Amino acid sequence: MDKFCHSCAAPLNMPDFQGPAENYCKYCTDESGNLKPREEILNGVMAWLKSWSPDLDDERARTRAECYMKSMPAWAE
Repeated sequence: MDKFCHSCAAPLNMPDFQGPAENYCKYCTDESGNLKPREEILNGVMAWLKSWSPDLDDERARTRAECYMKSMPAWAE
């Protein structure tokens, strides 16, 4: 079974995403493997959403990113 980042769902079985933490990708952690702050991850998810949907405005990107992150184990409420 493939492993995915518990913060953003990046595929951890791909070397480009592997970082110092077992359950988080290199984009969601600092150099020590600690999970970055929620707002920093949210901004990254927003940028990712807008990269493949360039007409998406900031407000809608934020709403979608927040919904997406709620489905991730690290951010589930």
